Amino acid sequence: MKKTSFGKRFRYWLERNMAKGTPSMIKLLLAVVLFMAALVTVLVLLFHEREEGTSVLALFWDNLRAAMSSGFPAAGSGSLLHIILYTLLGLTGMIFTGMLISIFSTAMRGKLLALQTENPEILEEGHVVVLGFRVGEYALLGQLMTAAGGKKRTIVVADKMERVDMEQAIRTNLEVPRNIRLVAINANTESAAELECCAIGEASRVIIYTRDAGRTVKTYLAVNALLKGAARRPKIVTTVDTEDAAFPDDLLPEKEVSLLHSGNVVARTIAHAATQPGIFEAFLDMIDFAGFEFYLEDMPKLQGLPFWKAVLATVNGIVVGLYRDGRVRLNPAPDAEIKKGDLLIVFEENQGDAKVVSPEEETRPEPEELPPLPPIPEVVIFGINASIPTIIKELPDNIVRIRLAGLTSAQFSEYLPRQEIFIPEIVPDYRGTEAEDTLEDMVKEASHVIVLSDWAKGEEDADTGTIVQIMRLRNLKKKRNFSFTITAEMRCENNRKLVSEGGAEDLVVASDLSSMVLAQVAEDPRRLGLFNQLLDESGSEVYLKPLADFRITGVRMTVRELRKHIYAYGYIPVGIRTKEGTFQVLDDNVTFQPKNGDSLVLIGEE
Repeated sequence: MKKTSFGKRFRYWLERNMAKGTPSMIKLLLAVVLFMAALVTVLVLLFHEREEGTSVLALFWDNLRAAMSSGFPAAGSGSLLHIILYTLLGLTGMIFTGMLISIFSTAMRGKLLALQTENPEILEEGHVVVLGFRVGEYALLGQLMTAAGGKKRTIVVADKMERVDMEQAIRTNLEVPRNIRLVAINANTESAAELECCAIGEASRVIIYTRDAGRTVKTYLAVNALLKGAARRPKIVTTVDTEDAAFPDDLLPEKEVSLLHSGNVVARTIAHAATQPGIFEAFLDMIDFAGFEFYLEDMPKLQGLPFWKAVLATVNGIVVGLYRDGRVRLNPAPDAEIKKGDLLIVFEENQGDAKVVSPEEETRPEPEELPPLPPIPEVVIFGINASIPTIIKELPDNIVRIRLAGLTSAQFSEYLPRQEIFIPEIVPDYRGTEAEDTLEDMVKEASHVIVLSDWAKGEEDADTGTIVQIMRLRNLKKKRNFSFTITAEMRCENNRKLVSEGGAEDLVVASDLSSMVLAQVAEDPRRLGLFNQLLDESGSEVYLKPLADFRITGVRMTVRELRKHIYAYGYIPVGIRTKEGTFQVLDDNVTFQPKNGDSLVLIGEE
């Protein structure tokens, strides 16, 4: 071995022992104090400084106690040697106490930091796991908390983000009820090993909210790997932007996974909101857990009866459809028979509230017809993305012309191939929208304007472009006294607040809408078919129509009388959208008095 000085060897030994952690450092400090107490004891004995009658053991204990208490001798308490020895002992004790406090405070601080940053163990069962989190998007978590009602619920949120930052962001923007335990987990959602701490096997439901299609697939595969061979599987709900997204569809029925095409839901909502201002807000109120919800009810009293009797003979809830053999049928034909095993889709405040009263006494109303819809001369769409074919198909048939403004010929060919056949005339307008006079020329004949998000850009940049276009259109509308409505696609919740004041536009926030629908499907996967149909162009959908169309403005009637009157036109009314913009559920216990400017939220065919 090479020769090394004593100092270097001592330092090496000291560093090696200190690196072993807190216990090793405490042992070292105690050894130093004991050594100093023993050394002073020996010196006192050698120089005869011991008081008469004091044993060696008692002397050692007194010296050790003096070191521990960091006591210093008083002047005149003994000889100069006595004062020097016990001063050294006091200094030793002072250093020991200071270092001991420092060691303990550092250890405690480390433990507290670990509690904040390290992932906790999930001991609960039946909890909800949300895989994916984005700062600024809280609708999903808010809905899951509201859905719990007063019951205790644990919600685990996992993403590659510091736990402290995640929890702070959530608690700053959401009020977490006392019955909710919110747990943030710092984990890569695409890694099965890192997701083990989420106790996915014991969860009641897993929501994959990673947004990106590729990441969604990887997260699903990681979850599936954790559940391999499990006797019990949680409900898995996930979302992708479009039907074209790469997802292992062949695994969905086998593994009981509910897949929401959020892009299609957003596109359909935009199409509905474009010609029915206010329907987006009404739809959000319908799917909000705070209030009435859609439940699937077994109602034996209605078996064997036609569907129209279920609609008219039910109180404290609104029957809107049938669930049969795993399929949803909204507002089926009035004579459709309710069979054994069928579930009724009921819009009610709490499950089980709806009651059947005297169905045999109900009489079927005589059919009525609404006047045909007047033609809409032109709808102008600014921007283009992959949702454009769905939006065009979902727009009502009474639109004469759709102008696609500010796009390139390459974009038109990419998103609207020539083999697509659309009922309205599609007019591409390749002019730029920067000049105000060009913008004015584009919208001067428009009844409705749609502003789509640029999916090729990041969310913030895309929303910035949408906001700028909204402000320009508002300014032009005010300056030229145009009467067109504006429906805009936003990507982030927070950005909507920047332009929500100062205009009556429908600002369709993709994250809000998909989050709320996802939360509903997570509570009951059978609702997936319901929400797909509520916004589908085929069959019955949700509509917003003025009360004046039904010739009942100013007439006092009960809600049951209103329901019967509206059902004669083929619609099931679920609520009122007042002219002030609030949504009111049709409560059977309240007398209904319609007002000018109010609209009905309906389910039916156009």
